[in-house]
Amino acid sequence: MGKPVDRGDVEIVLTEAGERADLRGAHVIEASPSLGAAGLIAINYLVETLKPAKIAEVKSLHFPHVSIVDEGLASHPSISLYLHRDGDLKLVFISRNFPIESEEGGYLIASKLHKFLVERGAVNYYLLSSSRITGERAVFVASSNPDDMRGFLNSGARMLSNLDNIPADRLSSYLLMLYMKDTGHACILVSEVVTYFPDPISAKMLITVLAKGLGFSVDLEQLDEEIEKHRKILEEVQRGYEQMLQKQKGRPSREPFYIG
Repeated sequence: MGKPVDRGDVEIVLTEAGERADLRGAHVIEASPSLGAAGLIAINYLVETLKPAKIAEVKSLHFPHVSIVDEGLASHPSISLYLHRDGDLKLVFISRNFPIESEEGGYLIASKLHKFLVERGAVNYYLLSSSRITGERAVFVASSNPDDMRGFLNSGARMLSNLDNIPADRLSSYLLMLYMKDTGHACILVSEVVTYFPDPISAKMLITVLAKGLGFSVDLEQLDEEIEKHRKILEEVQRGYEQMLQKQKGRPSREPFYIG
């Protein structure tokens, strides 16, 4: 792919809080749509729980022209940036509600975001995602910086040895690449999922490792409630599946055949 030309298709609109926000030394945390949606659940939970200040919104012609329905409510595709401060620690969350699979759109939006953030001193990037890796619940880490990776290994993560199929869409992939080449501070945290359903357990594991590695605290009580709901749903699905198998076993292998 040749380098796409920025024709003004991407715009970052600052809020009043964003106009005066100091992002020097901030950690940028983003999530890619992936199996089990653990990264997206984690980002949304952190934004809802920590209540960071919204500093910017991304506008782009490369967004899909559709409405997204979530729990019966329709909304337009959006990408928003939030800033959370905890003492000297600054966290920038990139929150979105849709994947980007377009090469051109992914690159142009990632380039705009990367330039905006790095020029303001936010030189550390962390991608949250999820996948099937070993079959055992764990969080895996890979990083372009050994010191960054060591911090997460000390926080309970395991080393991600295979980087052939990183669970990330075009936007996340380009952000990861741009930060890796530019600042050298790019990490990916991948949580193991054991179900195709949205997996709040894996999201909690991501948040736990991330919080310990970066040194911030977050109340996980509401997420624990979601995990309990998730457990009950899975138990109900499993029960229904077993009942279906029992009924199938009770049926004759072939229907009676009559000649009349």
